[in-house]
Amino acid sequence: MQVEFLDASDRLLAWCRDAALPFWTHKGVDAQGRFIECVSSQGIPQVDMRRRVRVQFRQVYALDHAHVLGLGSGLTKTADRGMERALADSFPQEDTNREQGCALLLEPDGTVADATRDLYTQSFYLLALAWRYRVTGNAAWLAAADRHIAFLEREMASPFGGYIESLSAHLPRRQNPHMHLFEAFLALHQISGQAKYLTLAQRMFDLFEAHFFDPDTFCVIEYFTQDWQPDPELKDFIEPGHMMEWGWLIHNFGKRCGRDFDAYVRGLYDKAREIGTDAASGLLIDEVRADGTFVCGARRSWPQTEYLKAAIVLADEGDEAALEQATFVINALLDTYLNTPVRGIWRDAYDAQGGATPAPAQASTFYHYMAAIGEVARLAEALRNQSGYFPTASGRPGASVGRAGTKQNIF
Repeated sequence: MQVEFLDASDRLLAWCRDAALPFWTHKGVDAQGRFIECVSSQGIPQVDMRRRVRVQFRQVYALDHAHVLGLGSGLTKTADRGMERALADSFPQEDTNREQGCALLLEPDGTVADATRDLYTQSFYLLALAWRYRVTGNAAWLAAADRHIAFLEREMASPFGGYIESLSAHLPRRQNPHMHLFEAFLALHQISGQAKYLTLAQRMFDLFEAHFFDPDTFCVIEYFTQDWQPDPELKDFIEPGHMMEWGWLIHNFGKRCGRDFDAYVRGLYDKAREIGTDAASGLLIDEVRADGTFVCGARRSWPQTEYLKAAIVLADEGDEAALEQATFVINALLDTYLNTPVRGIWRDAYDAQGGATPAPAQASTFYHYMAAIGEVARLAEALRNQSGYFPTASGRPGASVGRAGTKQNIF
C-alpha cells in the first residue's frame, strides 16, 4: 500500500505544481494583484464579481504553503502583491496599525462592499499572517497577529466563551469560525514557538469539549444559541467534513502540547465515515443527520480534502487501512473533481445523482487543497525516508515528482 500511496501522492503533487499553481497565479489574479473569486468551468476568470476578503487571505496562505513545499517559483512574489492589496483594501485607511479588524467583502475594484467584522474572515487573516512570518521571517507579521488577537479580545469576545459571529452580532453562533481560529493559533505556535498561542488554541479546544462535541452521538454540532446551547432548529445538521477537520486539528494540537487525543481523532474519523459516506462514490456527503440520513446528498470537493487529511494523520500512527483510504481519496479526487477540461481547476460539487454541478471553481477551495497537499507531501517524505525510495506503481507521465522538498507543511 505504501507504493500505491506514493504513486498517488506524486500524481497529486504533479497536478499542483504543473497545473493548479500556474493557473491560479496567472488567471487567478487580476491586473491590480487582487485574487479573483472564481473561474467558470471553461477557465474564464470572473473578474467582475465581488471578492470575499477571506479568499484574499486564503490565497496568500495557499501560495506561501506551496512555496514552502518547493512546488514552484515566483509564488511569494504573487503572495506579496496579493497581501499588500488585501491589507490596503480591507482595512480603513485611518487604521494605520490595523487594529480594527478587516472587512468582509470587496467590490472588484477593491473598495469595501461590506465592512462587517466577521469572525470567520478574521481567522483567515490570522492564518495568512502566520504563514507570512514563516516565509519571510519578518517579525512584523507576528506583531500584526498580536494586534489582531487584541482586537478580537477587545471587540469580539463573548461573555459565554469564544467570540461573537460579527460586530453586528447575529445568530446562530457557529463552531466553524472557532475551528479556524484553532487552526490559526496552532499555526502561530508552530511557527513562532511562543506559548501564548498554544494557550489560545487550548481555549478553542475547551470550547470543542464543552460545547461543539456531542459525546452521545460523537458528532460535531454546527449551530448554537448565544449561550452555546444547540440551536433548536438546526441542531440535527451535521457536516462530516468538519468532523474530519476537527480530528486533524486535534491530532496536531496533541502533538503541540504533548497529549494523546487519539480517542477524539479516531472517533471523529470513524463516525464521519459511518454517517457521511456516499455508497456510490465512497466519498463524503456535505450534510447529514446524526443518524446517518442525508440532508441533500450533494458532495462538494472540500470535505474530501478534509477526509484525506484525517486519514493521513491516522496513517502516521501506522494505520494501514487509513493509508489505503488516503490513497483512495487522492485517486478519487484526481479522477473526478480535478479531472477537468481546463487543467488546474476543480469541479466544485457532485449532486445526489452523481452528476457534476455546473458551479464555477471557487478560488477559496485552493486553501483546502493546499492543506491536504501539505499533509500528503509530509507523509510521502516520511515513508521514503523510513523505507527507502519506493518506485511508482505505474509509469504515468508526471509520476516522478518524488519529494516535494525538505521543508514541510505547518504541522
